[in-house]
Amino acid sequence: MPSPTRTGRLIELDILRGFLLLWMTLTHLPTRASVFSNQTFGFVSGAEGFIFLSAFMMGQIEHRIERRNGWSGTLRDLSKRTLRVYLYHCALLAIAFTLVAAVGVQFHRQALENLLSYYLSSPRQAVLAAGLLEYRPSLFDILPMYVIFLILTPIARGIARRWSWDLVIYLSVAVWILAQFGLRAWLYRHINLFGLSVPATSTGAFDLYSWQLLWMAGLALGSIYADAVSGESPVDSDHRIPGWLLGLSTALATVFLVLRYSPVDHWMDPNLYRWLIDKWHLGPARVINFSAIAILLTRFGVRIASIPIVRPLALLGQASIEVFSVHVLCCVGGDALSRDADPHLPAWQQILLIAVTLAALFLTAFARQSRVREKKQEQVPVVVGQG
Repeated sequence: MPSPTRTGRLIELDILRGFLLLWMTLTHLPTRASVFSNQTFGFVSGAEGFIFLSAFMMGQIEHRIERRNGWSGTLRDLSKRTLRVYLYHCALLAIAFTLVAAVGVQFHRQALENLLSYYLSSPRQAVLAAGLLEYRPSLFDILPMYVIFLILTPIARGIARRWSWDLVIYLSVAVWILAQFGLRAWLYRHINLFGLSVPATSTGAFDLYSWQLLWMAGLALGSIYADAVSGESPVDSDHRIPGWLLGLSTALATVFLVLRYSPVDHWMDPNLYRWLIDKWHLGPARVINFSAIAILLTRFGVRIASIPIVRPLALLGQASIEVFSVHVLCCVGGDALSRDADPHLPAWQQILLIAVTLAALFLTAFARQSRVREKKQEQVPVVVGQG
């Protein structure tokens, strides 16, 4: 991995995050593009990369803040970031519970009615549960997961400060293993934290007890990397990745890529197959597949990022929360174009939807960049020259 810029930001990570946002958008839009963008590179999706990379960058940022401003400084920063993401989530919910719900009911859009079925049946309880992050409709369930992981971040960092990141990872792996054997379902049956009867199908597709593994691993690696590079140039990643590991990762990534497009379910027990590659519970095969691809990106990411055509993606990555929020609205808007539960849009509508969505994402990123520049200019003190 390359050394940071003077601002401590890695442009390669912004490019990768922008790509992941674009990948998720094409997967979520109700168009034929999702056939090609859904798990394109094996049994992995953009969501895994987005969560892991966000945690990695968070680990870097908070490590630098703690070195500069102490533990209280990183707590303040995490509080602001958590509140910011939570407010974006609330804004999306406000649009969903008003405009989206009205369009779904008024124009009989079955996809939107299914999306907000719990809200439409119990609006008051749904609003309260959504505010408490317990009610998480599909597409509106990634930001709540992000908020919860941000809340857990100071706890993880506190454990790492007191003991080590090894303990954090061991605990995270233990929770992930329990999640593979039904931890989420068991807790849902036996613990009702807020006393709300939210249907299990409305609590989000992602199993947080599984997906926390990606966040904790990213947080640990980001913190370790920031510690390694602080005050001195890092060792080039070519020398830090053993040849045998690079070869193994290449072989694994290739095997999973081939299996992704092969009728594996015809060769083995479908139940075992689905468990191994399960996205929502982050099955074991997905973890291995993701790890292999992550190692390859660590090795070759700089070269990929140097290709001129991918550079504009950094703009999306630098405005990730805003761009992600707009992508959700565009996907819901696409669902509103059809009466069907599984929208099948004419080809011209699909092309137009993709074009409008991409334009909206980049305009959002440009708008945020302009706002950041204006704030920086306002903070620059004006020096009055002497006559």
